[in-house]
Amino acid sequence: MPQINKARSHSVVPGHGHELTRLRIALTAFFALDGFVFAGWVVRIPAVKERTGASAGALGLALLGVSAGAVVTMTLTGRLCRRYGDHRVTVVCAVLLCLSVALPPLTRSVLALGAVLLVFGMAYGGINVAFNSAAVAVVAALRRHVMPSFHAAFSLGGMAGAGLGGLVAGGVLPRGPPVGAGGDRPAGDPRGGPGPAAPPPAGGTRRHPAAGRGAPHARTPRRRSGAPQPTTPRRLVSIAAAGVSWSRSV
Repeated sequence: MPQINKARSHSVVPGHGHELTRLRIALTAFFALDGFVFAGWVVRIPAVKERTGASAGALGLALLGVSAGAVVTMTLTGRLCRRYGDHRVTVVCAVLLCLSVALPPLTRSVLALGAVLLVFGMAYGGINVAFNSAAVAVVAALRRHVMPSFHAAFSLGGMAGAGLGGLVAGGVLPRGPPVGAGGDRPAGDPRGGPGPAAPPPAGGTRRHPAAGRGAPHARTPRRRSGAPQPTTPRRLVSIAAAGVSWSRSV
């Protein structure tokens, strides 16, 4: 067992149940925070790519900064934990992680994005080493296999971060210009919705004033045979009856 875990075992002993419970809850929260922040960043990658105007290859090189920063920090975090304690290192890296994840959407170039992701990767790698070291000490003090609960918290945090990030990326929060007084959007708005009525075409078909006196009416365009038909309750009943007949024949 590393030296930091032995040092922590003297202050956190199995007899102090309340202290161990608080420490376990705190570590669970840090694991969940780590998964939440990382998943929230991942779902925003397409928006960051569009903002920076990066190509697929340039974006891949910029994303390499996350791994590079994590690898560099992971090799040094063990020494920091032995010197300052894994709890302090966990808190510092968590603050740095939450601050650095807000920087990628502010970048305007691929080079700036890579530099920001390098910092983000350093915080991500540091917190993973620090709170895993603290979790090992808690497991040793409790003498129970509670490590899976920490990783389950990471997964639940990732699910929550991906879900919330997906909702924001999907446009649930309105960020466009305000709509008109009647709730109509401007014509050609890509967000869809009812817009102002388009003027009739110059050569369009109109009802003749003398339509009631035997004048020919405008012919209704026929539906193409290959066009999809709307699904109605009668159509669903017909499909179900056909399926039952086929099953009986088989």
